[in-house]
Amino acid sequence: MDAFESIVAIYFEEKGYWVKGSVKVEISKEDKRLIGTPSMPRPEIDLVAYNPGKNELLLIEAKSYLDSPGVKFNGVSGNDKKDGERYKLFTREQFRNIITKQIRKDFISAGLIDGKTRVKYCLVAGNVYSKDENKIDNYFLQKKWIFIKPSELRNAVIRLSEKGWENDAVTITAKLISQ
Repeated sequence: MDAFESIVAIYFEEKGYWVKGSVKVEISKEDKRLIGTPSMPRPEIDLVAYNPGKNELLLIEAKSYLDSPGVKFNGVSGNDKKDGERYKLFTREQFRNIITKQIRKDFISAGLIDGKTRVKYCLVAGNVYSKDENKIDNYFLQKKWIFIKPSELRNAVIRLSEKGWENDAVTITAKLISQ
């Protein structure tokens, strides 16, 4: 798990989710052909988060893009096909359906979720391209997906500075910066 994904994991843990990073999904050769990439390695979801109280499983893409122009609406919506390849979970329905089906099957087999668990899709952005935040937010609302904006994540990290002692780099960094 990279540094940004660690921050995102803590964000969801604070909201009552257990989080697993870098979840590789074992799909068949036939599924790879259906997706249109028969020679691709195992797909990977940045983070998978489960909230037992809500019986909800989130498939999360974490995009920091801190030293770039940021997440662009045309990429995440698939309007820009090339940029859209970075957001397959959102731009390629066949990919999303196959990955969801396999993760659901694997997690049910492992006893981690049940057949009634709802699966939702989430994008967490550290930086969003100028004036695209509202477009992305509205697009995700329309799709019933979850979009965590940079300001939301930033505020959550600031709140970590007010917590009691936690021996993790994110909380300690938040405490150092807030002094």
